[in-house]
Amino acid sequence: MNSQTSFRSTQTRPEFQPMLQPTEMRMILLAGADITSMEEMSVQLFRAGHMPLMGEWFSEPLASLSGLDRAGEETFNQIVHPLGERLLSRCDGVLRVGGPSASGDAMVAIARARGLRVFFTLKEALDG
Repeated sequence: MNSQTSFRSTQTRPEFQPMLQPTEMRMILLAGADITSMEEMSVQLFRAGHMPLMGEWFSEPLASLSGLDRAGEETFNQIVHPLGERLLSRCDGVLRVGGPSASGDAMVAIARARGLRVFFTLKEALDG
């Protein structure tokens, strides 16, 4: 490479222009008992430019590999709950999906204690 060659082109072809984010990208943990609703909302959050997370995406493989009973209280205490707390340390907020869920309520409490945003509807999460 000589001194005349540049790494940057003065003209950028339209198909290579970087895509700008139309909104602030947020990493949002979905918490609740209705996995199907959480997955559907995850897709909508992703399509809106956000990064959705569900603890189940991580805890299921870990529980399976741990040798613990996947539905047992020990698995919840050793894997599921600590994993949710660790994910929250990297998230911008929580979307609490309806229906009774002690672990979902616990994630909301932890998020509030950390000063994170808590959303109760998809619209709230999308509006920011």
